[in-house]
Amino acid sequence: MIKTTLVSKYGAKMAESVAFERCKVGLLHKVVVAVGVVMAFYEIVLVMGLNFAIYTILKNVGLDLKFLLYVPDIQQSMAFVLGLAMLVAILIYPASKKEVSPTKIPLYDYVLALVAFLSMFYLSLIYPSVVRAGYVEATLPNIAIPIIAIVLLLESSRRSLGPALPIIAGTILALGFVFKGFNIRHLVNHIYFAREGIFSTPLFVMVSYVFAFVFFGSILEKVGVGEYITRFVMSLVGHRWGGPAKTAVLASALMGTISGSSVANVLTTGTFTIPLMKKAGYPPEIAGAVEPAASTGGQLMPPIMGAAAFVMAQFLGRPYRDIIIAAAIPAVLYFLSVYVFVDRLTKKLNVRPLDKSELPSFSQLVRGIYLLSPIPIITYLLLAGLEPQYCAIGSIGAAIISAWIYQRGIPLLTKLVAVTSIILLGLLGYALGLPISTAIFLSGCGAIALAIALGIAMKGGREFANALIRSFDSTVRSVATIFLAAACAGLIQGTLTLTGWATEIGYRLVDISGGNIFILMLTAMAISLVLGMGVPTTANYIITSTIVGGPMARAIHQITNIDLEAARLVAHMFVFYFGIMADLTPPVALASYAGTILAKSNFWKTALNATKLAIAGYLVPYIFALNPSLLILTMSSWNSETIYSLIYGITSSALSLLLLSAGIVGWHGTFIGTPQRVLLLGMGFFLLVPMSTLIREIIALAIVAIYVALYLYNKKSSRTIQSD
Repeated sequence: MIKTTLVSKYGAKMAESVAFERCKVGLLHKVVVAVGVVMAFYEIVLVMGLNFAIYTILKNVGLDLKFLLYVPDIQQSMAFVLGLAMLVAILIYPASKKEVSPTKIPLYDYVLALVAFLSMFYLSLIYPSVVRAGYVEATLPNIAIPIIAIVLLLESSRRSLGPALPIIAGTILALGFVFKGFNIRHLVNHIYFAREGIFSTPLFVMVSYVFAFVFFGSILEKVGVGEYITRFVMSLVGHRWGGPAKTAVLASALMGTISGSSVANVLTTGTFTIPLMKKAGYPPEIAGAVEPAASTGGQLMPPIMGAAAFVMAQFLGRPYRDIIIAAAIPAVLYFLSVYVFVDRLTKKLNVRPLDKSELPSFSQLVRGIYLLSPIPIITYLLLAGLEPQYCAIGSIGAAIISAWIYQRGIPLLTKLVAVTSIILLGLLGYALGLPISTAIFLSGCGAIALAIALGIAMKGGREFANALIRSFDSTVRSVATIFLAAACAGLIQGTLTLTGWATEIGYRLVDISGGNIFILMLTAMAISLVLGMGVPTTANYIITSTIVGGPMARAIHQITNIDLEAARLVAHMFVFYFGIMADLTPPVALASYAGTILAKSNFWKTALNATKLAIAGYLVPYIFALNPSLLILTMSSWNSETIYSLIYGITSSALSLLLLSAGIVGWHGTFIGTPQRVLLLGMGFFLLVPMSTLIREIIALAIVAIYVALYLYNKKSSRTIQSD
């Protein structure tokens, strides 16, 4: 790994813990892949219900195979899958960064990995008897094994996520233990056996829904869709002013539709765009900043918005499609702002466009445009209201079909037979009694199985099958950290609810703020950004929304007069945004750290530039909190007044971001001095202040006139100077 000097040693350690992984070659790599296959099989067959789909089909043709109806309780499934995640985390992440060998694993790690798995598998084994009895018998194993499981959960989280989250979780758990009068049995029951701690909503969402989307993203990456997106966008805009930087913005927006990780997005698109930006003439600290600013927005871009978005849907009791719809306009505003920032910065730095000969051929790439078909397909299926996990697995079928067609070395007849078989499998399932969502899911499962089978049987398909097998490795490594973060967050959430601290802290915040919405928003932002220095986005969102979500929702309800359920959506989306922006905010800023590595730049300069480019991410939450119509679903009815309010909100927000970008960068048709920059910044912030309708419209029109007049004056002055 390329070394870089960081002022924040803690940020470096955390980033290194994420970057350094073992078991990437040899027998241990095969073990990790095998665990990935087992996890995927268990998830698809028993959690998502492939066994039930097969049973339904067979029963409708006369075969009543009752054993296919076995479905473990969801808590059994969560315990089993979390055990696998802990096993993988302990194997692939060393106990200390002093262990530099990627292949040699100490004996104690093998023992810890096995014990970690068994400590969770124990619950999976005894859970049916616990349900039948209705209580947990206070035996030595029922006390000792949960304690071991909690300790190893914290240790595996420390290795894979850094020390902050397990320290917070361990401290809160210890305080809860003291608060409950040192009643270990009560605490163990709540945290381990009940659905209130480790196995609460966050982990339930990860196991039930998020795994499918991580698997979907991994397969698209491994079959080359991620690389295709970057090359395709480069062929479209690479020849324009700031082409490489604009490629980073647009490619990251597209990658964000299939990847819910800002760091992964940087490392995927940045390997191509950052060297091109440097080659075009951008300073390293700018090249390394553009990609993180754009990639962080990838988590805000529907339809796949990262694990926290699925948790949000569950917390709010809404279908996931509601989260997609609500997030759409803020995400577009974010990327519009970053794009405009990049455009102004490019002109200020006078970075010339790349020659078309240096760019990928658009005419060749456009022939494979069908490779992007999984993106509109999964978006449509989600918006149609189908179960999210079925949408993801079904869209894998579309990804495999499009990648097969694109793949060279496989005979055309084989491609036709394989594609036809997958489509017919879905149609057959629907004809034999499966709901449409389950039939699509069955088709996706068939595509995965057929791709691997053809890879084994055919020489031309082996490369493709190997890509799928690598996706199992990538998936299990990704979900291991996600599941651990969710389990730790559940542990914190469970302790806060057990002790009543969550409600008490919320009331204290209301008392301190006097119910002032701005103070509550600033508090929520501060908590998210501080937690984000060491806590992953999902855990950050869970903790902050548990503490601040309720008070914020009530304040928004009172200020904006929208109903309380709509206000809860606004409050949770606000917290969600700042949980994501923490990835970009120094001193830790993992996304910026990834950009720094690729650009070989100074961390602090890169991180501060990335924060500047992503200013919309810090402002948009305040915009939609004060104008909830931007989330669309908060509007109680559609009429001329609400439609006008929505259009005005979008227009004024976009204008505000344009003004702020000009003022911050110092370019508005030409170089501008301090007085004009201050004026533009003042007008930009002024547009964010809520006012009565007539006054705000008059002021908005005046600001538009001033903005245009200044631009025309600057352009004319620039031409005059050049002609002289």
